[in-house]
Amino acid sequence: MRRYLPGFIVVCCALGVVARAQSRDEKHVFVTALDKNSVPIVGLTAEHFAVRESGRDRDVLRVELLRTPMHVAVLVDTSVSSGTPDETYRAAVVGFIERLAAANHVAVYSFGDRAARVTDGAHDAAQRRSATNAMLGWSHQRSYLIDVIDLALRDFDRVESPRPVMIAISSDSPEASGRTAGSVIRGLIAQSIALHAVSLATATGTGQGGSPSDSIPTKSARLGGLMAAGEGDRERDQLLQQGTSSTGGGRQRVTSTLALAPALARVVNELSNSYKVTFSRPGTAKMEDLQVGVIFEGVTLRATAAPFGTR
Repeated sequence: MRRYLPGFIVVCCALGVVARAQSRDEKHVFVTALDKNSVPIVGLTAEHFAVRESGRDRDVLRVELLRTPMHVAVLVDTSVSSGTPDETYRAAVVGFIERLAAANHVAVYSFGDRAARVTDGAHDAAQRRSATNAMLGWSHQRSYLIDVIDLALRDFDRVESPRPVMIAISSDSPEASGRTAGSVIRGLIAQSIALHAVSLATATGTGQGGSPSDSIPTKSARLGGLMAAGEGDRERDQLLQQGTSSTGGGRQRVTSTLALAPALARVVNELSNSYKVTFSRPGTAKMEDLQVGVIFEGVTLRATAAPFGTR
């Protein structure tokens, strides 16, 4: 016998923002349902879902496969500590971007050395491939993941995207961003952007500091750098953990560049097998405490409130 789970997944909505839609009585939330093996569950219908807002049950009107083209910001780490990214890394990143760009608007960013926009989505396939390959021809010692998300957020703010997504490919190089995790997480939630992340562990981690030296000034400088990097790493860990879970995204960790392409393929599979859940909600007041549930046990739900213009 089927029954509703006792718990619901919370979908974060921006407080104080009026939800606008073509129909005042219909609102939308984007949902991915994963089984115990993290494989998307297909074939779900309205009877399988429940929606609550501020403790009140909302009528689920319909459920359909989410076929809205995405605006995707792909954030690529070029600060791989072990040196210039190898061909496996390059092939995984380039192939992933080209696969996404076949049906979506894709902008590419890098965040080694500094946060930088590589392509803005207006480039053709050849230009995008050339720029991406050139981006991967360098290696840096530090990571600026939080700063690059801040940069992409400002770009998204100028675009009315019906389905915004960020996908970060990161390493564990020392994080040197000037922004905080909390500030960009709030920005992601405010713009209804789902953050997905694939983290690549490197052999040297954050401890790489150059060649050893016995001089006191050099040791002091290295110690200061490690202390600063440690604080940045804590901010990055907070971002990757809370930023993905609170926006309806997912996080994977891989230990080899050989595992990167399969991990990125899983992200595409999830995004390609999501649902748009439409529910009834009177009025145009702000949405608060939106929750989504499913009648099956052992299901992982990832949910993101539709952007303001399409709620």
